[in-house]
Amino acid sequence: MSASTEHPKVFISYSWTDVEHEQFVLDFATALRNHGVDAILDKWDLKPGQDKYVFMESMVVDAGVLKVLVVCDRKYQEKANARAGGVGTESQIISQELYGKVHQTKFIPVVCEYDDEGQPCLPVFMKGLIYVDVSTDEKYGEGLDQLLRQIYEQPFHQKPKLGGAPAFVTNGGTSYVKELGAAVRAIQDGKPNRQGLEALFIKAVLTELEKLYVTPEGSDYHEGVYQAIMATKGLRDQVADYVDAVAAFSGDDPTSVGPFIKLMEGIGSHFGPPLSDGSYYPGWGDFYSFFGLEAMLLQTAALLRHERWKTLKRLFNAIYVIRGSQRELTTGNFTAFNPELVSIDEHRNQRLKLNRGSLSADMLKERCSSDKTTFNELMEADVLLALKVLANGESDKWWQEHWAPKTAVYAGYGNKHPVFMRASDEAVRSGIHLAIGVSSGPELQAKLEKSEKLLSYINRVAMRTHGFFNIYEATNMAALVR
Repeated sequence: MSASTEHPKVFISYSWTDVEHEQFVLDFATALRNHGVDAILDKWDLKPGQDKYVFMESMVVDAGVLKVLVVCDRKYQEKANARAGGVGTESQIISQELYGKVHQTKFIPVVCEYDDEGQPCLPVFMKGLIYVDVSTDEKYGEGLDQLLRQIYEQPFHQKPKLGGAPAFVTNGGTSYVKELGAAVRAIQDGKPNRQGLEALFIKAVLTELEKLYVTPEGSDYHEGVYQAIMATKGLRDQVADYVDAVAAFSGDDPTSVGPFIKLMEGIGSHFGPPLSDGSYYPGWGDFYSFFGLEAMLLQTAALLRHERWKTLKRLFNAIYVIRGSQRELTTGNFTAFNPELVSIDEHRNQRLKLNRGSLSADMLKERCSSDKTTFNELMEADVLLALKVLANGESDKWWQEHWAPKTAVYAGYGNKHPVFMRASDEAVRSGIHLAIGVSSGPELQAKLEKSEKLLSYINRVAMRTHGFFNIYEATNMAALVR
């Protein structure tokens, strides 16, 4: 049946047990008709001179009758099990022979009585069917709702639509780790072993990245870097699923991003020049740099989606141990994961004459999907990370420690994002303040006034292609500084 069917037709079979039961069936049928169901009942539709058994059989086999509702009480059960039939009240019993003539899904047992052992009064040939219980006043309403949903084919639990094959399947499995499922289930169920399973997932991601890494070589070294990055699409989607599970099921618990920080440190351990001897290419670490950038945006977007302000603060204030420009271990903040991607944004862009404002932004956009993290969410995260640096106030290291939002090349003047558009709400505004490390709007205003050079730089980022970007407009700053 189509969900648009206006008046689905059903036939009600029951036993003439006594006057009280017949009245129950009449009231039940009336309730169905009041809800738009064309209920067929012998007392309404059987005409003088018609054969009762023929009428009943015609209703059961009629293709226009969507369902046969079998009202089961003790008497009905007894007569059906005895295969009574022929004349009188027995003619209303659906025998096993008639039951076998049509598809069993056409029959819905409606139980209105239980036997002495507490079992529903169902005929033997219906014992395996899922029934609707209207046996008491307390159960009647819920049973009627359940029945109407079945008749109209609108179940309470809707079966999800089929999605497309995941990228890690369609690309030959080159960027898939099997440890994700166990980690996500443990996070969702609050299992005590979740930290161990998360650690296994993080380790597997880092191992897979090492397998996918391609050493740059030749005059067109950008091609190898680009193809290696694109091969991580499935892995990127798994990270998106992981960080969303953490954000959704951990509450606003700052410790929940601990494993993610380990992931970022593992990625950052590959920054800087190569440890081995040989030719040095400017884009040596761009494979890891791009994935690190994307992962930071995904985690920020997930926490923003669920408004985990304290956890965002932890992510932004964390100290990351990574490899520096001289191959030594060093420490840095989240801005270390937004470096210049020379092999992509300069070398590839120029060699292929693509003339793109930011090829890395194009790649971030292409790798997004609506069922993971959307590009708009990624842009919102990018802007929040830039705002966090501005809220620190300009320092002597502003050129090294800044966050220029790469995705801003897609944002025109006046572009705003949902979280920031709600900044006039005190709870949201206070949450953003907490995340970026200010106590009030006036304090944020004072910090911004000290970030003039950095602010000017960020606002110039998107001028190359899509117009002027203004972070004040993008973040609804007028509301944030109240």
